[in-house]
Amino acid sequence: MSIRSLLLFSIVSSVSNAVLAKPEPFPTLPNSEGKKFMVSATNPYVTSTGYSILKQGGNAIDAMVAMQLVMGVVEPDMTGIGGGTFALYYDNTNKRFTAYDGRDAAPASATPDMFLDEKGKAISRNDILGPRSVAVPGTLKLLYATHQKHGKLEWQELVKPAIHYAENGYAMNSYTYDIVVRENTRLVNDPEIKALYWKGDDIRPTGTNMTNPKLAATLKKIADQGEQYMYGGPLGHRIVDTVNARLKDNEAKLSIKDFADYQIKQRDIVQSTYRDHKIVSFGYPASGGVLVSQSLEMLEKSDIANMAYTDAEPWRLMVEAMRLAKEDRIAYAGDPSYVDTPVEELLAEDYIDDRFELIPEEGAGHAKSIKPGLDDVITPASHEGFESQDTGHISIIDSEGNAIAMTSTVGTGMGSGVMVDGVLLNAQMANFSSIPSLDGKPVQNAIEPGKRPRSAITPLMVMDPDGQLRLVVGSPGSSQIPGYVLKTIVGVLDWDLSAQAAIDLPNIQYGTKIDRTKPYNPTGLLVEKRTFAESLVPQFSEMGYKVHVIPVVSGLNAIEVKDRKIYGATDRRRASTSMGE
Repeated sequence: MSIRSLLLFSIVSSVSNAVLAKPEPFPTLPNSEGKKFMVSATNPYVTSTGYSILKQGGNAIDAMVAMQLVMGVVEPDMTGIGGGTFALYYDNTNKRFTAYDGRDAAPASATPDMFLDEKGKAISRNDILGPRSVAVPGTLKLLYATHQKHGKLEWQELVKPAIHYAENGYAMNSYTYDIVVRENTRLVNDPEIKALYWKGDDIRPTGTNMTNPKLAATLKKIADQGEQYMYGGPLGHRIVDTVNARLKDNEAKLSIKDFADYQIKQRDIVQSTYRDHKIVSFGYPASGGVLVSQSLEMLEKSDIANMAYTDAEPWRLMVEAMRLAKEDRIAYAGDPSYVDTPVEELLAEDYIDDRFELIPEEGAGHAKSIKPGLDDVITPASHEGFESQDTGHISIIDSEGNAIAMTSTVGTGMGSGVMVDGVLLNAQMANFSSIPSLDGKPVQNAIEPGKRPRSAITPLMVMDPDGQLRLVVGSPGSSQIPGYVLKTIVGVLDWDLSAQAAIDLPNIQYGTKIDRTKPYNPTGLLVEKRTFAESLVPQFSEMGYKVHVIPVVSGLNAIEVKDRKIYGATDRRRASTSMGE
């Protein structure tokens, strides 16, 4: 295996007597070029696990299972079997795409007004987080169900790497540390979380050798019993009992029937074209795919390829297309098992033409012109609500040409703040709209029993004009995920950049972003600091944007197929790596 770059794994400690990690086996050195297979993920332990599985003869599904289980051990702040997952799968033999929805579901006891106070007003996000924010998790069900259908290696073998790291340890990264610090006031109240992340009164520092013996024991049971251990089995019972014991009498409770009834769903595939390439993504409730497709259809009408990416104009066009598409997403996106979702209408040529006409010839668009507007469809109320803040993504291409773009989350950093038998539980109930209606109109993302909250998650693939797989991509990043993916596609297809160079482009998009350096969450044009985009700020200001130069941290993981070679591409903003041969 040729080595293109050396993995620099820095262990930093702010406490002199901290126990530092000596992980065995140490993550294999990354290689971002190959001809057989490739994996790409936001954590080197996860990447090396996927590489090992493919090296042993496993396929993309096998690698996804092992990688996701390891990710849940080493990055539990973002993902794990207590959360939910969307996986876009490409079967190369049959040239078929399948969208597997393992999103968390509301319990049967949930009601549309469960997050309203006695005056009918929505309670704060901080008041929602905790046991009442736990939905029925779907990740383990998705992993087991897809493995039973497509996997090659034995289930027990795929669980072993996660057991190893839970038992023997891994180096806690700075991202996890930052999230624990950010969320510490609610996390310190959970006995399991406190035992893991605190030493006395201090949070364990970056680089600490972290083990999770309870999770190791849980994973051993899952290795033997599969998904039944959670869905109707002992783990499900303990989750129900623990969560319900912390809820008030009048609050919606979980039941073991909720777990036993939970099923994976296959969602619609969303397809569009851009520069003669087919864009394939996930249908609702994963709404990022429709958003990106709408944006690309609008951008198709502009000659971005002949604009320099160091100029402000192509970024303005991307921002304005995304603003229009995002308004449609807020209004129309929801769980298609519960609400009508007009995807065909949103992607119809006439509607795209109408939306494109709303992009001004120069300068920033006006809020009044950005409103959703399908003429023949009743427009529900526009209520944005909360979005998942912390997420993990995996991209895979195996030696048979099968591919996976999989994004998973526990809903926000450290999820609900409730841990049971080493499993951190999600906070996905907070991703529903807390109000059922607004100004007399229903809200698409309102809470209903069994319903799944919408998401900005955007697992996506690109097929070239000959029908061959060209790109597998996705990212963490909350409501900014679609913009990160859009930038990457434009970089590859318009500017003929490698996937890596496209990921390296600055992040410039419109919206709201958490910035720990400010006492508020900036809203407006978000320009990534310490990039060449800073030089464009005067132009953006002249265009009429309120500009915030802040960290806009994506976590893109992509795999590009070009000239019969496979190239892994990773986000240097995080500890991402690619490995293949």
